[in-house]
Amino acid sequence: MNIDVLEKALKMLEKHPLCDHCLGRQFALLGYGIENDERGRAIKSVLALEAHALVFSKNEEGIRILKILATNGFFKTAKEILQKMKRRITERNLPKTCFLCENKFEIAEDLSKQALEQLNDYEYNNFLVGMELPLETEEREDEFRAEFEAGYAESMRNEFGRVLGKKLAALNEKAVEHKKPEVVVLVNPFTSKVRLQVNPLFISGRYKKLVRGIPQSKWFCSNCRGKGCEKCNWTGKMYVESVEEIIGKLFLEATEGLKTSFHASGREDIDARMLGKGRPFVIEISKPRKRFLNLQKLEKDVNVYAKGKVEISNLKFSNKDAI
Repeated sequence: MNIDVLEKALKMLEKHPLCDHCLGRQFALLGYGIENDERGRAIKSVLALEAHALVFSKNEEGIRILKILATNGFFKTAKEILQKMKRRITERNLPKTCFLCENKFEIAEDLSKQALEQLNDYEYNNFLVGMELPLETEEREDEFRAEFEAGYAESMRNEFGRVLGKKLAALNEKAVEHKKPEVVVLVNPFTSKVRLQVNPLFISGRYKKLVRGIPQSKWFCSNCRGKGCEKCNWTGKMYVESVEEIIGKLFLEATEGLKTSFHASGREDIDARMLGKGRPFVIEISKPRKRFLNLQKLEKDVNVYAKGKVEISNLKFSNKDAI
C-alpha cells in the first residue's frame, strides 16, 4: 500500500475517531470491487502490522500508533495486541462514536427493513434510495475532506445510498433504477426516519366521445370555483360529468392512487363528438399502490362504465415524456 495513504490515514485517526466506513471512504477511488468498510479495515490492519513491527524493534512509536488505532480507530486487533503487551487503555477515555457518521452505518440493516415494511404496501418494479442528511453533518464532512486534502474520497451521501440500496435490493429482490424509479425511498439515518416518494403511473390510450354535451375535463363552477352553490346545484361543477371523470374513476380505483390528471392531445368543443381513431390521451395517477394492471380488462371495464358516452382503446403503459 502507498505510504502516503497510510500517513494520511494515520493523521486522520490521530485527530478524529473514524469507523471503518468513514476512514475507507476517504480513499474510495483507490481500488475496485472493495466496499469502503473493507477498505477502512484494510488500512487499519496494515497500520497495526507496521506498528507491531515497530514495537518488536523497540520503537515506542509503535505503541503510540496502536493506541490510536485501538481508540480513535475502534480497532479490536490493535486493542488485543496492546493487551497482550500489558499496555492498558483507560475505558473512560475511549471515544463512543465516529466523528463523521456518528455510527449510523451500524443501523443500515434496520433502516432497510423499515423501508421494506413501508414498500410492502405498494406494487413496483424498481426503486432508488435517496438520502436526507443534516446540513451540519455534510458541512462537517466537507471541512474534514478539505483539512486532509482527501482527493480520493466519496461523499457520505453516496455511500449511504449505495449501502442501503444494496441491502434493500437483497431484501425485496427489485432492481435499483437511477433515471426513472417508480419509488424513491428517502432515508435520514440521523433521525432513523424513512419515507416513500411514490412516483406517478402513466397510461396512454385513445378516447372517442360518442355523445355531445360533455366537456373533456372537469369544469368547475365559475361562481363558487368548486365549493358548491345554488348555481351549480351544490356540485361545484358546471357539468355533471366529463371525459376526464368518466375515464379516470376506474383508473383511480384499479390503482388505489391518490388522484388522476388527464392529459389529452388537443380538445373538442363541448357540443361536438370525437370519432374516427379517437384522440390520444395520457392519464397520470398519483401515488398508485397498484401498478401491475391488466390493461385489457381495465379498458373493457371503463367502456362498460361509460355507457356509450365515451370509449377508450389502445391502452399501454407510458411515461412522463408522452405528455
